[in-house]
Amino acid sequence: MFPSPASRIALSTGGVPSGTSSSNPRLFVRHPRLAFFTFALAGVGATFKYVSTTIRNNEVAQKSSPGSQFYVSVDRSGGGI
Repeated sequence: MFPSPASRIALSTGGVPSGTSSSNPRLFVRHPRLAFFTFALAGVGATFKYVSTTIRNNEVAQKSSPGSQFYVSVDRSGGGI
């Protein structure tokens, strides 16, 4: 009926009362900048992973292709022009 002293303290300090879960699905609705930042960070991570996988796959394909005796990795070739 009445809130417990612990839940009153949690509510007055901005904390989560003891009877509720801290994973609130409305968190991103209440903080749209946090949602945008989270999704942007996930997108940057996914893009980085995609590019690194593509570079690795191209390197393996060049190394195992016919005529690969002339293959020199970028690390050993001097880096370009």
